[in-house]
Amino acid sequence: MAKEFAKRFYDSKAWKDCRESFISDRISVDGGMCQYCGEDLGYIVDHIEELTPDNINNPYITLNHDNLQYLSLKCHNIKTFSMDKDIVREGLMFDCNGELIQSPHK
Repeated sequence: MAKEFAKRFYDSKAWKDCRESFISDRISVDGGMCQYCGEDLGYIVDHIEELTPDNINNPYITLNHDNLQYLSLKCHNIKTFSMDKDIVREGLMFDCNGELIQSPHK
């Protein structure tokens, strides 16, 4: 789910057009496979440099294909939720299958 500060951006025509063109490009390159694992189909267009309240209005960050990657749901969840401070604080992490497990580092 989008963070509150980014909801208006993700509902914008500019983002929807950018997302659509990025997916189209990825399909023409490799059939739309996940750019991380290369095993599953992409599912989510993800920002490599995460969106923040400070950069949400910077089109070089938000709408630049060089800052986007097409990830499977599993890989997106691993990337996104392994960075989530609340999950780390609770001693949880995602395994290679995208399953939430107890972190061995806690």
